[in-house]
Order: sequence, then structure tokens, then C-alpha cells
Amino acid sequence: MSSEYDRPEGLLGVSLAFEGISDAATIINGPTGCKSYPAWFSEHAFPCRDKECYTDVPFKYYKRSFFTQPRVPCTYMDGDDYIMGTGEKLNEVFEEVMALDPSLVGIINSPGASLIGETLKLRSEKGIVVRIESPAPSVPLGVGLQDTMIRILAALPAERHEKRKGVNILGMSVWDLHWEDSVADLKYLLGLCGITVNTVVGAGCSVSELKNSGSAELNVIVRRDLGLEVAKWYEKELGVPYFESKMGAPIGFDALEDWITGICERMNADPTDAMKRIKEQRERAANVLLSLYTVHKPTVGHTFSVVTAGPIAYPVMSFLYSYLGILPVAVNTGSDRTFDDEILRFIKENGLDVTCEAFDTPADVMIGDGNSVSSAISRGIVTDGYDIARRGRTIVCIKERPVFGLGGTMCLLDGVMNALRRMD
Repeated sequence: MSSEYDRPEGLLGVSLAFEGISDAATIINGPTGCKSYPAWFSEHAFPCRDKECYTDVPFKYYKRSFFTQPRVPCTYMDGDDYIMGTGEKLNEVFEEVMALDPSLVGIINSPGASLIGETLKLRSEKGIVVRIESPAPSVPLGVGLQDTMIRILAALPAERHEKRKGVNILGMSVWDLHWEDSVADLKYLLGLCGITVNTVVGAGCSVSELKNSGSAELNVIVRRDLGLEVAKWYEKELGVPYFESKMGAPIGFDALEDWITGICERMNADPTDAMKRIKEQRERAANVLLSLYTVHKPTVGHTFSVVTAGPIAYPVMSFLYSYLGILPVAVNTGSDRTFDDEILRFIKENGLDVTCEAFDTPADVMIGDGNSVSSAISRGIVTDGYDIARRGRTIVCIKERPVFGLGGTMCLLDGVMNALRRMD
């Protein structure tokens, strides 16, 4: 069974590149079907923005371009527009959006609009406008997101800086589950090292922060699939080098330590305080696990599967196997191939029998996006699961619940261990 039909695709990535900027607005030139989910997702993933672009009173956005959703209005393209074009509607929607005073406007052709050659012309262009006339809906989300972020950066008056300070975090987006909590966790750990985070590109940043992002001393990547091409653009165009951990996203004690120490080596910073904090949490986790062994509740021998992007799947798989002794039986990274070599090498070096058919391979626990976990549980493929990626199940999270960083590592341990305990 394949779930590729349910994977996020390039067009969503294009819209989320704009929607991850706090004072930007997005217009889709297309029918309402192309706008409904991106608008819903943006509203729920990033409700607290710098400017008045969001409200919990939907009737403020009663106009037909918004359809009561505060994010991502569209030109509601219909039959006649495929013959006459959407020029008049596009200009009307643009004026409505400019009334919200955004610092940047992204205009995206839907696949249907791009097929008939809509050129996205405006009668009176105001401010910074980035047009995406031919989005690629069949590519992975990360490709569309990175291509668009590069287009955005190229449209801003950014320049090279001789004096540099701090870092930018790349490879995160509002698509990431609990992205705000992960950002806070990573900023905290880097702060313990005396490193300032200038901006998190594409995840809650402002247009002003993007304009000044070329002043960073280093770009640090969290997820290769969402940030590597953007990092290469910064290095080529603005002279900002980048760092990427060979272990993937900073989740799991070893991967997190590798991420922190690698950045500190490049920045000539002291990781002592961050390493001390990680050690404290290692000891806390070890004490809890030891107490389980004393009452004959070991984790060794249980099985798990992983369904998420490669830069997350690899550190999660290696961490759970090496730290808890539970066996990976299936790893499915979908259309993302960015960490396949590392995943295959780990499987071979440890003599594991792992398939890519996570949706047909029985396991005790599945770690992945909420839809995949729910589907596998309902079909009896797995007994329980832990959500580590969008789209999450309906779980209320009032306290912080990061996916990356030290907090993300402890939450992963909590989620997996409690899933295994529920099996008893």
C-alpha cells in the first residue's frame, strides 16, 4: 500500500514559503479548491502574526476572495475565466490584500491557471510582489518551498556584509509540527553557547529579518530537505557559509550533540553549558528507564516503524535503536531521497532487516505524521504511535511540545515509552 497521494506536494510548499513569513500575504490565482487547505493550515499553524492579518472573527473576511478564512485569498477561478482570464479578479483581490498592509505579497498561479498561461499582471503594483507563475505541484513539498524561498530572498534588497555576527536557522517551516516550540528550544541551546540566532528563515521570520539575514556569520541547517538549497543560495549570493550535521535533524542525544558541537566549532564558541544541560537530561532519562528494568518492563525486542522525511527518519531510527534497543522494521521517507544513503548504510552496518513498506509491515509503534499513524492503527498494522510530523492527530498541546532539540528528544522518548507501556 502506498500513501503518496496523501503526501504534501510542491504547490503547498510554495504557499507555505510565503505563509511562514509573519508580515507577508499570499494570493492564489485559481479556484477555491486550491486555496481551502493552504488557508486552513496557515491559519492553524501560524495564528499569531506581527500584523493584523489574522482574527478569530471570520465574518471580517466575508468577501468572496477570502471565503471567511483569514489567510490565502484566491481569485475563485471558474469556467469563464479559463477563456477570458482572471486579470480583473486578480487586481480586485490584490487591492483587498494591500488593505491589510503586508510587507510582501506572493501571487501563485494554480496548476489550472498556469496551464492557460495566466501572467499575473497587475494594474498598479505596490510594495514587494513575488510571482510564481508555474508552480510544480508534482514535486515534494521541500522542493516547492525552497525554490520559492530563494525567489523571495532574491527579490529583497539584501547585500553582502563584511562584519558578520550570529547564525540563521534554515530548514524549518510552519509545516513542522509545533515549530514554535522547536525554534525556542534550539535558540535556548545555542544561547547557552553564546550564539545569537538572527532569524529562522521561513518559520515565523519577518521581511525585515530576511533583508538583514545576510549579516549572519553562519547558516545552520535543521532539515536538509527544507533548507540545503537555500543555504547554497546564501553562500553563493551573499557569502554566508553553512553547516549541516551528518546525523540529520537535531533529535536524539547523539544527533543533538553533533549539531551543537559542529556549530560551535565553526563559530569558535564554547558548547560546555549546552552539553551540561544535555547531560542532565540524559541522566534523567536513564533513571526512568532503569526503573522500568527493575520491574521487568524492558524495551528491548519491541519493534517500530518510521514514516517521515529522511533528515528526521535517520536520527529517529538510529536513536531509538541504539538508545532503547527497539528494532526498526520499516522506514518510509516517501518521495524524499535526501538521507537514503545514510539510512541504508545504518541498516547494513547493524545487520537489520528493514523494509520501506511501513504501511504493510506490522510493528509495535509507528513514529510519523498523524495521518499515517492513525491509518496504521485503524488497520491493525501497528498497536500505537507517536506524532512527530504534520499533520498531527487531534491532540491538544497546551504546554511546549517541540520535535527538535533537547525538548524534542525528551518528548520522543516519552511518546514512544508510553506507547509501549500502553501495550502492557
